[in-house]
Amino acid sequence: MSCASALNTFAARDLANWTGLPESCSLTDVSRQFRSLDDDVGLIRLGGTKREFRIFAVPAYEHPVRVWSDGEKVLMLDVEYPSFSAETPALLKQLGEPEAKLDYDWGTTRFEKSEWVYAGRGLALFLAPDSSRVFHLAAFSRTTLQGYEANFRLHLGKRLIPKR
Repeated sequence: MSCASALNTFAARDLANWTGLPESCSLTDVSRQFRSLDDDVGLIRLGGTKREFRIFAVPAYEHPVRVWSDGEKVLMLDVEYPSFSAETPALLKQLGEPEAKLDYDWGTTRFEKSEWVYAGRGLALFLAPDSSRVFHLAAFSRTTLQGYEANFRLHLGKRLIPKR
């Protein structure tokens, strides 16, 4: 699948047909299809490494999409509160059993076995505890579960700092 085709699948919110972000995807490719919201570059940990991200508008998504990169190479796309072309229960049925169900922190709340990882498809869904809603979506290159944890796993938790 070409980068343009993968970006079109992502933009169509058609995750049942997602087969991973091609290794050849570049920021130039993303800029051709989606509108950048600003020129700022963020830097946070993705997997075990600090990575750069930029913010883009993808018309089908209500919230901005972060596009993670290593130089010009696009590593991952992620978005909060995504909606899909199918209802969440139907989508989960289409995707089948994930390779792993990991615990994750959303803000200051811990969710057990609610990060559904389809590493071989390049997809991770951060679900509500009852699996009725997706809080966060990550789309990346196909990998192994170990590769996902090392290179693509998002850190969505926040720590409260006590007042003095």
